[in-house]
Amino acid sequence: MYVRVVGNEQGRRYLQIVRSYRDAGKVKCEVLFTFGRLDVLQATGQLDSIVEALARHCTRQKFIDLSKDVSVDQVYHLGAAYVVSRMMDKLGLKRLLERLAAKHPTMELPWVAIITGMILSRFIEPCSKRRLNQDQWERIYPGILETPAPPLKSFYRAMDTLWEHKDDIEMALFDKSGQRDLFNQDLDLVFYDLTTLYFESANAQDGDLRRFGYSKEHRSDCTQVVLGLLVDKDGVPVGYQLFPGNTGEATTLAPIVVKLKTKYHIQNVVMVADRGLISEKNVEELRQSGMGYILGKRLWTMSEAEQAVVLDKSKYRALDDKGEVLIREVLTPEGDRLILTWSKTRAERDAKLRNAVLDRIRTQIKKTTTAKRFVTHKGYRQYLKGLDGGSPKLDLQAIAQSEKRDGFFGVLTGVSPELLKAEEVFDRYRDLWRVEDAFGEIKGPLETRPMFHWVDRRIQSHVLLCLLAYYVEAVITRDLRKAKASFTTGEFFRALNHVYAIPVDVRGSRAWVRSEVRGIPQDGCTLLHLKIPERVLKIEKRDSDESVVTRILGDIPKPAEAQSF
Repeated sequence: MYVRVVGNEQGRRYLQIVRSYRDAGKVKCEVLFTFGRLDVLQATGQLDSIVEALARHCTRQKFIDLSKDVSVDQVYHLGAAYVVSRMMDKLGLKRLLERLAAKHPTMELPWVAIITGMILSRFIEPCSKRRLNQDQWERIYPGILETPAPPLKSFYRAMDTLWEHKDDIEMALFDKSGQRDLFNQDLDLVFYDLTTLYFESANAQDGDLRRFGYSKEHRSDCTQVVLGLLVDKDGVPVGYQLFPGNTGEATTLAPIVVKLKTKYHIQNVVMVADRGLISEKNVEELRQSGMGYILGKRLWTMSEAEQAVVLDKSKYRALDDKGEVLIREVLTPEGDRLILTWSKTRAERDAKLRNAVLDRIRTQIKKTTTAKRFVTHKGYRQYLKGLDGGSPKLDLQAIAQSEKRDGFFGVLTGVSPELLKAEEVFDRYRDLWRVEDAFGEIKGPLETRPMFHWVDRRIQSHVLLCLLAYYVEAVITRDLRKAKASFTTGEFFRALNHVYAIPVDVRGSRAWVRSEVRGIPQDGCTLLHLKIPERVLKIEKRDSDESVVTRILGDIPKPAEAQSF
């Protein structure tokens, strides 16, 4: 069917609806309806009425007409920002920030919003403060931060104020005035380890923190700081300390012990730490503090008589039917328990690593007859002789001695056997992976480094912001694990970052609607007991001068009562 205009001899034109069809192979036309004279229909407005009436039954035309009055400029981040903001409410973090802001009545900047924005940024797309100010802030749904992006200098002022209240925040988050649930149990464990965070700078002159040192990130070309982190059995931060980048691992334990005892008011706790932190001084510090400890033990620095005890597998007992895992407990002269283990799996791994080193040594020996190439390779030295002069060659006796040590591992503890059996001590030590997991998140998705701050207080503040973000993430991870979620926290946030707030402008009004929430975002919010925002977030009525009067229809829900510290 189509619309046709026909004329007569008098020059009048008529509007018709015509149908074409084939009859015996010939195309013919049939007039279905004649509306009347075209000039009359146009003059009286009847033609427009007819078109509008017909359009009401035409879906495509309806959308074409509507699109003339609808504008969608861009989408805004909603999912991750909403979840993190609600979790900050739930944990009482926002209330804490508001209390701290109240201590600065003359501070003319939206301090709570800026700190919140810098935390949210770590979950959306970690970036510098400058980029957050210039780009990302305005791409977050305005109902979250509720203020336009402040000037860049306000971000740095906010960080300086945050640093002033570093102790208050640590006490509130990590101690909760001595009321942490973790420390109301019969036996409490905290896991301690260190990592390094590097800067895009080789300047080690300014401040006390940025220094060159041993880099766990293999960035010896950059200055760094050392981060000591304490987490509980769920991976939630308990405390932390930032050290200069040239600080030795073993020297960091004493300050942490003092912090736990005096600052966080923690008494009944067992410290679990790697063997890189063990020294006679540190162990004595822990004994004097009254704290329990489970520490990795360097077995092959002990006396030959003590090593002989370690290597005597006849005194071990099997933990499995095949005898592939053995354990033994020895009492030290100081009254500590030394838990010794041997496993076939670890023995095979040790042999594989050693053979790889020996293969490289043999290759190097074929290429050179001088000792210079081997002097700087610390891993080679234990298997070589002739490095002081002459030609280097394999030390067969040292290799044989190393083979005897394959598979053995030791853990030193001051915890009584009534509280933890030997097997349980070793299992608790293996839970140190929780700190490594925390470092993986802090350095990975949250992108704490590289750092671009040079002043000590800004460095401290940046690390604190990232740890606050990790604190929120760790609680989410804990709760999802307890709820036996079928997805990880990383998968949850990747999916949340595809949930957007979309402003739709229609004839002078703006409706904020969210994209669909289904699958992992929906399941995650359900498991975390977070209400999913309404489909229509809010509607804003715009005046002719673009000022906005907002009428909230279904704004993002506020918690009825945020949990206080």
